[in-house]
Amino acid sequence: MKKPLILVTSSNLMVGDLNVVRLNHEYVNAVVKAGGVPMIVGNPFGLDELIEVCDGLLLTGGVDVDPALFGQEILNDSVHIDQDRDTLELQLIEKYWKTGKPALAICRGLQVLNVAFGGTLIQDIPTWCGATHTAGAEHPVDVVKGSLLQQLTGDDRLMVNSYHHQCIPEGGLAKPFVPTATWTGCGVTMIEAFEQPGYPLLAVQWHPERAYRNPEGLTCMDPLFRWLVEKARG
Repeated sequence: MKKPLILVTSSNLMVGDLNVVRLNHEYVNAVVKAGGVPMIVGNPFGLDELIEVCDGLLLTGGVDVDPALFGQEILNDSVHIDQDRDTLELQLIEKYWKTGKPALAICRGLQVLNVAFGGTLIQDIPTWCGATHTAGAEHPVDVVKGSLLQQLTGDDRLMVNSYHHQCIPEGGLAKPFVPTATWTGCGVTMIEAFEQPGYPLLAVQWHPERAYRNPEGLTCMDPLFRWLVEKARG
């Protein structure tokens, strides 16, 4: 049986005078281990053709979404943006969503997807509420019973890893989506996962590619990548 082709987004990085594509191998490894074939996209060339031939989409983590895209000015020097990536991914999401093909969005992927559909973000969590969800912080999230996430993991409380300082606040989720996991603390609630009724989408704020097969105390996230590949196969 043909292995599904999974389109995987990447970051841009200047090395001297060269603009290179950068992607954590853990994303690629997770797709491969789940039975898919990753296709990395880092620029808009051939985007329509890539969307046509791919079977699924993985929106990966990376630097911050430009606050201008959700009507704000940059708050402080903790915000680092990649305008080329923003432009590419917004084009990609607009085109891809017309296909009805499955998508898994991780960390920045969740954030840019929310912004693409009209949602908003908190630019800097520590400034907002004092919580720290960067540098691999481990914390529990509460999962909505009956959600796809709950069905895949078999639990309504997960232990996850966070590497982000931006987030979707309660009330900041775009209308097409429904929240399926949250974290509450420091007097606030963050949207940690969402889905879209009628569309094969799973978006999570944490990094399941770093909790694949060997979670070391975290909830194992194998099922998320298996779901993406199996949906893509179908």
